[in-house]
Amino acid sequence: MTTAPTQRPDQLIAGDTWRWTRDLADYPAGTWTLTYYFENKDGIYSKSATASGTTQSISIDAATTATYKPGRYRVFARATDGTTTETVASETGWLDILPDYTAAGNYDHRSWAGRVLDALKATYEGTASMDQLSMSVSGRSISRMSKAELRQEIEAFERRVQREADAEAISQGSPAKNRLLARG
Repeated sequence: MTTAPTQRPDQLIAGDTWRWTRDLADYPAGTWTLTYYFENKDGIYSKSATASGTTQSISIDAATTATYKPGRYRVFARATDGTTTETVASETGWLDILPDYTAAGNYDHRSWAGRVLDALKATYEGTASMDQLSMSVSGRSISRMSKAELRQEIEAFERRVQREADAEAISQGSPAKNRLLARG
């Protein structure tokens, strides 16, 4: 078995067992109970750490994390000693839960901009689904846009999706597709 990280990861995968440990001098295990909260628009999940000496150990089993919806979550931890309860500032941040890629289902991996771009194109071509027609851009229903407005939004979202693709390529160590490389 691998050693658990000593920091809370910023990115975890639904369906994996999540583990990490924290040595918090101000909130030693055995004296304090540490509980992590993961919150998004759909709700909040929580998990209490277990004591291992003065170390707080967090472990969430794969069956539990498989029920967590992929997305961006606000994370915070609260510590209590039975009398005092405090939010632990160093444990507050963001967590991206990625989908369980081995699970059955049709997870849509496109970004919001990618889904909107596809809806705009389908509406322009007259093949949009009801879900696509019900989408809004800049406070305006896609179904109510003129052909000229749709074309303008398509061009804007194509640029946005390309920027996302470029950022992803750069983060993976590849050059952006629209980058010009000069020889010196």
